[in-house]
Amino acid sequence: MKRIIVMIGVLIALNGFSQKNFKDLVGRWEIVGPDSGACLEVVDSSNLILIYNGETRKIKEYKIDFTRSPIWFDFSTGDSASVVAVKSLLEIMNDNMIKWQLFVDEDRSPHFSTTKGELFYLRKAKPVINTGMVIN
Repeated sequence: MKRIIVMIGVLIALNGFSQKNFKDLVGRWEIVGPDSGACLEVVDSSNLILIYNGETRKIKEYKIDFTRSPIWFDFSTGDSASVVAVKSLLEIMNDNMIKWQLFVDEDRSPHFSTTKGELFYLRKAKPVINTGMVIN
């Protein structure tokens, strides 16, 4: 009986840990560098949007594992004609910067790699503040 109670406690703690980390991802993350204009927008746990090459795609399904370091973030996106499955690694470097490596049509490396995938750095966009003031 004690083992069951301990296991339930561990599961609740892990769920709380994951939710806390997911909240750290909420916001608009813009790619720094030559692919500027591309971004990942995390509205909430059911609305994730990827903008790349001028196309906006909703992330249809995803799985994120905060127990791994770096974080494993796998998702699928696409349109009615095709779906692309992507495996990726994610590291929250600080409140304003994420390191993200995408592996499309190849196996994911267990750690960030210089020989596989595409590596991006994303900076959190500053929120637009609308004060509602009108200047005449």
